[in-house]
Amino acid sequence: MNRFLYYLLLSFISFAFVGNSYAKETKGELYPDKTISISKKTLKIAMFLPLAYDKIEELDFTKFNIEEKKRIKYRCFEYIAFYEGARIALEKLEAEGYAVSLYVYDVGEDDINQMKSLLSQPEIKTMDLIIPLVFQQSFALVSEFSNANKIPIINPMSPNYSIIENNPYTFKIQPSDIADVETTLRYIKNNFPNPNITLIFTSNEKNIVEMYQKGIEKEGWSWLGVDYNKYARRIFEKVDLSKDNIFISVVEKGSYKMNEAYANTILSQFNNKKNLPEINFIAQYSWLDFPSIDLSLIQKFNFHFTLSYLNDYTNANFVDFVKDYRHHFRQEPDKIYAALGYDIMMFFVPALAQKGDKFINEPNVERSKYMINSFFFDRKDAKDGWQNRRTVIYKINDYKIISVGR
Repeated sequence: MNRFLYYLLLSFISFAFVGNSYAKETKGELYPDKTISISKKTLKIAMFLPLAYDKIEELDFTKFNIEEKKRIKYRCFEYIAFYEGARIALEKLEAEGYAVSLYVYDVGEDDINQMKSLLSQPEIKTMDLIIPLVFQQSFALVSEFSNANKIPIINPMSPNYSIIENNPYTFKIQPSDIADVETTLRYIKNNFPNPNITLIFTSNEKNIVEMYQKGIEKEGWSWLGVDYNKYARRIFEKVDLSKDNIFISVVEKGSYKMNEAYANTILSQFNNKKNLPEINFIAQYSWLDFPSIDLSLIQKFNFHFTLSYLNDYTNANFVDFVKDYRHHFRQEPDKIYAALGYDIMMFFVPALAQKGDKFINEPNVERSKYMINSFFFDRKDAKDGWQNRRTVIYKINDYKIISVGR
């Protein structure tokens, strides 16, 4: 039996199959020594995932190719880890005294007609939370439904700010640029007593440059902004041997190949510069995926990046999660989906249960000691939804990725 069917049917979870949905209720009593104040006894959560359940019988594993398993032929493996991480969280939450009925619906990530049909089912209106892991058009349908029925909805993956506009019930997990800027500046403030910053950009990054400029000038740090398309040779103009020299690149060239070429070019500039003092270089995580990148230069120039989720084995909470994941599923968590599913449940179930009707206006609860990466939500306008402002800054140290701030 393949892994997907095995874990749906024989793992520690028991399912009831109804139409194209699966439902599991977890029940727990409030223990006498608990101080949890739960305003709603049992929560109902709907999870919309592209599981391709109807394609399972078509899978052929006689010539299994690990590189192909994430492609269309093996699409059912792509998002199951999100569910698996969520289920581990729900098991722990049950021990804390929370009760959740989880409904998992198999829906195509861009199948609008299927989504419309699903949303017409009466039980969807009874949900306390909806988590759709689907593409933009399908998500827009669910968002409209959630707004009309006053049901909180989570977008786990999109960084696009527009998804929270005009729907106060939307929660965006992936931080926007401002969160990355805030995390970077906070890290600099906490770790460098005398920062001297060179910000490298092009005209395409105007908004993020303004965010950095505002934050840097507020702190009173010395800095230089360089438009790389015009003044590439001037990036070392304000290097100061008496200060902590930090280079921040926000350049986005518009394509993978162009970004790879830029990354190699600027690292070569650093390497060829004579008498350059120690620097700390901050750029995009995607640089580590470029096959031509010189990792020795990444190491040499103290490469940093911000990212909301990463399988970080230096994070004690993630290591504990991995142990649970191995126990239940006999493998390592894949990508970020498992950790993301886990954290969403670990945050939202207690927040919804404890706050009840107050949740939508006061969603934040302190759950950092239970989560891999904690959330903190805010919003600019009461008519809009909430965005997570927490992200993590990582550093390459001894050719390893370590978290150094958040």
